[in-house]
Amino acid sequence: MNLGIFYIIGISFLLNFLMYLEYKFYLLNKMNITIEKIKEYEDRVIKISSPKRRDKTLKKISKEVDYYTGKLRNYMFIQSLTLIFVYMVGLFIILDFINVPVYFPYSIPLTITYNGKYIISNLFIYILSFLLFTPLSLRRPKTI
Repeated sequence: MNLGIFYIIGISFLLNFLMYLEYKFYLLNKMNITIEKIKEYEDRVIKISSPKRRDKTLKKISKEVDYYTGKLRNYMFIQSLTLIFVYMVGLFIILDFINVPVYFPYSIPLTITYNGKYIISNLFIYILSFLLFTPLSLRRPKTI
């Protein structure tokens, strides 16, 4: 068995797990607080029965709702941007430090034949493994 595949998959999992920890311990609380603020404003508007008064209240609180909505989008943008940064770091590690040939059991269009064995690119395995673990790192609160 070739250990190169496990190194690449392990690095991909580790980087995505670090992203999950950032989400769990830093972004989740901030996102939940922001979502609760937005819900408070929505509940305030829903309780008003008069259409004129509701429109007047909506005009008053629209700036605050827009502010918190923008804040929530910024948190999601930070999470996505950090994921791209982590992906690039992993890509740098894979391409520069792991030069292990990864043998594939049979020929597909992505393999290269070398001495009668089929070799697949480290880059291709990294991309696939990163895509496999991306749902772990791009979590969102359940209320979104």
